[in-house]
Amino acid sequence: MLLLSLALLLQDPAVAKVLKAADEAYAKRDEPGMAAKARDAYKKAVVLDEACVAAYVGLAKSLWWIGAHERDDAKSAPIYREAIDFLKIAVSVDAESLDARFWLAVLYGLFGQARGILQSLDLVDPMKAELEWVLKKDEKFEHAGAHRVLGRLYYKLPGIKGGDNDKAEKHLKRAIELAPANLLNYYYLAEIYAYTGRSKQAKETLDTMLKQPDDPRWLPENREQREDAKKLLAELEKK
Repeated sequence: MLLLSLALLLQDPAVAKVLKAADEAYAKRDEPGMAAKARDAYKKAVVLDEACVAAYVGLAKSLWWIGAHERDDAKSAPIYREAIDFLKIAVSVDAESLDARFWLAVLYGLFGQARGILQSLDLVDPMKAELEWVLKKDEKFEHAGAHRVLGRLYYKLPGIKGGDNDKAEKHLKRAIELAPANLLNYYYLAEIYAYTGRSKQAKETLDTMLKQPDDPRWLPENREQREDAKKLLAELEKK
């Protein structure tokens, strides 16, 4: 914390001003054009300070949002690829950055999913390596994010390629234990229950999820996650 405070004090005022504008735009990322505005501002910050890890991470997260809202995987994949490149720079600047290494793992997963899982198996080991590093440093980071993403990875991978629903479930239950208010932890676990025919447990998990408060940092995502949960509940009710 002391080092972070010192870094902020030493930050170039021009960079700080651009970062502030970028953060403000990113906070409104669900409004038309704001994610692109944030992306452009973070890029400006990177030009002003090539060693600004916060700018690289913010840039990658802006690209993450933009890519996630493309309807075509063929369009999402290069956006995610660009985000990965920026995050690799961030890690090269600061190998101890939890933010950079966690988001690098997230973007590896999204890029692989957009490109095609069987065509992206070379990303599995690098993705795991980043997540396991985060777990060792702080398993509570980003609402138990490393457990959440590992759970998703084991769920999405084909069984013959390392997929394992038991491991996925274990990681997601641990994520809920560590971060009981995070909506996505519940949703991913509910999907496993639904997929493996445990409809009652899936419904109970979704009901619990919908009772959690929104996270001020993730309001746009929380709104979408609640809609996804309601859709899955409706599907389960039909069975």
